[in-house]
Amino acid sequence: MEIKQRGSTIGTKIILMFYKTVGYKFPAFIVNFIALYYSLTTASVRKNLQSYYDHLEINLNFNQYFKHIRFFSFSIFDRFVSRIDPTNLKIDKVNNKDFYKLSDGGIVLLSHFGGWAIAANALQDNKLPTVNVVMRENTKEDLKKVENKEIRQNEDHVHIIDLNEGGLTANIKIANALMAGEIVAFMADRVVDPAKTVIVEFFNEKINFNRSPFDIAIKTKKPIMAVFIVNIGLKHYKLMVVDIHSKNKTVESLAQIYANTLEKIIKEYPQQWYNFYDFFKQQGVINDDNR
Repeated sequence: MEIKQRGSTIGTKIILMFYKTVGYKFPAFIVNFIALYYSLTTASVRKNLQSYYDHLEINLNFNQYFKHIRFFSFSIFDRFVSRIDPTNLKIDKVNNKDFYKLSDGGIVLLSHFGGWAIAANALQDNKLPTVNVVMRENTKEDLKKVENKEIRQNEDHVHIIDLNEGGLTANIKIANALMAGEIVAFMADRVVDPAKTVIVEFFNEKINFNRSPFDIAIKTKKPIMAVFIVNIGLKHYKLMVVDIHSKNKTVESLAQIYANTLEKIIKEYPQQWYNFYDFFKQQGVINDDNR
């Protein structure tokens, strides 16, 4: 994605240095100017978002676009914060009872919406098992080194199952995690393998979503939950869990329930959609799970 590819390792190091020396507020202030810069220099991204806003019947003016990029910029900054010091973010949890249906493991559906990269860290709870996030790890190598140098408090709780290692390796790790009673989280709103898709009705369009998590939930009879995390203020997020009810459902019906739920959440928080390509035009494999 264009914004991600323009990400600066030096800039990231500076932001993290400020965070570690003076706390959250000053680097957060700088993030506003970073968002303004990208809003002024990413005309192609704004063009790609146009059809998304058209489907929402919202006028995509500059102010709207700046707010969108600002939310995105804070989601990246807070991603680092959530890995270094998860307790520094306030996260309100909605539907707490549904959380604990995952106490013996299950499937979590994430999407490229809101602070999804924070979600696994936000699920930390002594009543919940390890979270394994299935994704294609595409963070630029120099940025990954910066992130990995930081002391992280979530190492034992959050693992990445990297699809770049190959389908067989990933499938073995997914199976092992579920057999161990752990949580496996998938990006459900974007196709990873063109051979594993399911068609859903989404904003009155026929859209391909990732079929794998729904298949696995049915085959393993594990609970399946959609998890959404949205920014509702500085250092403040809301984490919502929706039980998809996998019992006696088909892959198609489960996927449609998820699509309907995602559409409802998007309408409530339209500026926190982080698919920065023409989602309704380009269906297929998109290899940037880190946005």
